[in-house]
Amino acid sequence: MKAIDLFPYWSDNRALLAEATAALGDGDLDFRPAPALRSVGDVLRHIITTKEHWWHGGIHGKPYADWRAVGWERFTDAEREESRRRRFTTVPSILEGLEIAHAPLEGFLKDLDAADLCEKRQATWGQQNTLRWIVWHLVEHDQHHRAQIFARLRMLGHTPPPIWPRPRVMGHTPAGCWRDEVVDPKDIVPFWKPLHASLRDAVSALSDADLTFSPAPGQPTVHDLVLHLFIQEDFLIRQVLAGETGRPPGKIQGGWGRVNGSQLSAHAGPAFPTVAALLEGMDAVHAATRQAIDRMTVADLVRTYPSPAGPEAVHHIMWYAREHAVHHRAQLFLRMRMLGRTPPEV
Repeated sequence: MKAIDLFPYWSDNRALLAEATAALGDGDLDFRPAPALRSVGDVLRHIITTKEHWWHGGIHGKPYADWRAVGWERFTDAEREESRRRRFTTVPSILEGLEIAHAPLEGFLKDLDAADLCEKRQATWGQQNTLRWIVWHLVEHDQHHRAQIFARLRMLGHTPPPIWPRPRVMGHTPAGCWRDEVVDPKDIVPFWKPLHASLRDAVSALSDADLTFSPAPGQPTVHDLVLHLFIQEDFLIRQVLAGETGRPPGKIQGGWGRVNGSQLSAHAGPAFPTVAALLEGMDAVHAATRQAIDRMTVADLVRTYPSPAGPEAVHHIMWYAREHAVHHRAQLFLRMRMLGRTPPEV
């Protein structure tokens, strides 16, 4: 079993990012949601150079001089951004950069035995991390900043590709030949606990007045977004995967999982009118998620469920549920920055 088998939907995630990027014009790269926030181009360049950072410095521990511009450590933040802009000036150059930065990592995972993901690597900057943590960090980093690109696309009047459905990959999983003694299902989409903790920290930093904020007309409010985050998680994990048909946790009502995100505060908002109520709902759903995932077996991963877009494997639903949380956490963070709030570090 190769390490790449544990990340079967990452290439599809990256294809969505490339599709969204290809819809941009070179003039769109300078767009910023607010003066102090990164431009579209800056976010895309950051995705590229972060992958280079972890490939050269995090996985291989190479000296900075081998892969950074001369004098990089003395550059100001503005000078570093300018250096990135000079490297990737156009949409085609950014698309090429995204591919080139990812290719060696994918080749590495194709050659690496899955068991070796437990190996620790000493980074150039002194930090030690397992290969598994590094790779999942990069998966989440792609998903996080892709969501921020999608938000900027909408503000520019573009329609980004949907993160669901994705029929090309939904019914597929390599888990058919896996065994319980080799693979722990909790490791298939790991690090739920810190993801939930960061979401909780973010919502805790809000005021009740912040809940009505929307970044642009027609965009979901903060209230809509937080409701969508935990109501959709309840729908995907507890109802679809675990097959629980009883009363939902907290004050969630059946059918809310299918309500359009921008309409949730109208339907579910009265049940969760304050930040404190939202936190209570989130805690109940997160606890139910942990219980459902803890009961999963490898055999469960290959089961499929019908959906309007075709069959969807349990493995894909688990990946998508986590991806969905990362995606909307990133959009919550953008709204927080536009409100002058500081999101938690991830």
